[in-house]
Amino acid sequence: MVNTRAVCVAMMVLRLCGACAAQKPNDWAFQNAMIGPDSPIEMKAGSTYQARVVYPVPDGPLYPLKAKVTWSIEKLVKGISIDPESGKIEVQAEVAHGTSATVLANVENGRRKLTAKLYVFRPEVDPLIGNWSVDSKVACGQSGEMQVPKVPPSGLAGPEWKFHADGQFWIGRAMGIAARIFLSGKYVLDVKGHAVVLNPEWPAKKAVSHWSYSLEENGAKVLLRPLDAEYGSASGCSYVLERRR
Repeated sequence: MVNTRAVCVAMMVLRLCGACAAQKPNDWAFQNAMIGPDSPIEMKAGSTYQARVVYPVPDGPLYPLKAKVTWSIEKLVKGISIDPESGKIEVQAEVAHGTSATVLANVENGRRKLTAKLYVFRPEVDPLIGNWSVDSKVACGQSGEMQVPKVPPSGLAGPEWKFHADGQFWIGRAMGIAARIFLSGKYVLDVKGHAVVLNPEWPAKKAVSHWSYSLEENGAKVLLRPLDAEYGSASGCSYVLERRR
């Protein structure tokens, strides 16, 4: 004979568990929400940017959070504005390089309050800022002949380079199953001397490295030539980086 009461209790438990399982992703998304898709937000003077509230997923892209958001700029900065409903940011052309602001996102009337740093840059002051990928070929030798690259022991040949407007850099892959950072730290740029110094903070005790650089194709490519023995010499292999966006 079937115990109907036991069946009813079991069905109620299953429904409750199903409801919990369905609710957990939403709670997780809220608790891990951030302002993106870029962090920090880096904008060229005279440009616009669409800020969004997003959340990460394992080995995947950032997903938009389905919630009501009110946007604002903390301590208003001249030349920087944001639409309170859409989150579209506008930076006027006259804003100076290095100007910063804090973007605020009020999610669901205070359920979460998020912040993100915004930096304004000018390519004529720092042409390296942005995302780069290593070209399929590299220039090697003083004659500059093109050869298929061989990844050196340092691992700096791939696959992405990123120079931030706040003076930070990293080399590796930011997202996905193969995500890995080979080198990260601070960089110092000498525009007049066409030189850049990488000061690693990770891995620990990694040596400072010195590079010369030259821009090609109106800044769409950059040739980095290492000047240190660990990464090569002035006559050794160089990295040809292509701007990703």
